[in-house]
Amino acid sequence: MHSWNIAIGNFFFRYRNALFPLIFAIGALTIRPQIMFDILVVDRILVITGMVLALLGQAIRLITIGFDYIHRGGKDGQVYAGRLVRGGVYGVTRNPMYVGNGLIAIGMTMHFGSPLGYITLIPLFLFVYQAIVAAEEAYLRNKFGADYDDYEKSVNRYIPSLSRVRESFAGMRFDWRKSIKKDLGTVVGLTIGLIMLPVWRAYFLLGREATETAAIRALLVTLGVAALYLFLLRLKRSDRLFKTSTTPQKP
Repeated sequence: MHSWNIAIGNFFFRYRNALFPLIFAIGALTIRPQIMFDILVVDRILVITGMVLALLGQAIRLITIGFDYIHRGGKDGQVYAGRLVRGGVYGVTRNPMYVGNGLIAIGMTMHFGSPLGYITLIPLFLFVYQAIVAAEEAYLRNKFGADYDDYEKSVNRYIPSLSRVRESFAGMRFDWRKSIKKDLGTVVGLTIGLIMLPVWRAYFLLGREATETAAIRALLVTLGVAALYLFLLRLKRSDRLFKTSTTPQKP
């Protein structure tokens, strides 16, 4: 594993919560959408496919968290893991959260429909995520030694090992409260993106007058989503509704 790649991964891991939304915002403001291949039907298929991929990525994140979620969210801005999690989705692929993140990044870029986005944003995000994975793997290998080596040999880095599904989820229960509580911000951010990006795209392709009514509607829906988020955030902080199960998970 190249040390420079690990160093880059540690950097992006530390600042990922601020950098990733910023990159998306800069991309949306500076990259212009186009009708892909100048064929409307193909363009619509690609845009809809992007939305599906983004939703699939979010679903993977929620499913991962709702079962045996790895405590790899970092500590003091650095990679950290209190234990080596091998159950749930982590028994099928070693990096399900980054698989989900990658699908969201690819999907949202496709949903915006810009050739420049395809050749800049998608490679950028994939490079960043693989660097973060490299940094996490170096940390886990150093901390857990032979246990991690065994885990690495039995579970693929990204591609799901479908033969392990039954074993990985045996005796486990999906905790939807924990899932939403942990990933509420990502769900809301993705929802707002899926609402606003089509309007922003239409603005560039059709002009202001043709999109004014749709923009107002999208803005009102976005404000409603933001209000709901603030309400749920208050419940989250008070531990009402989102109080998670204390049932021990599979070790």
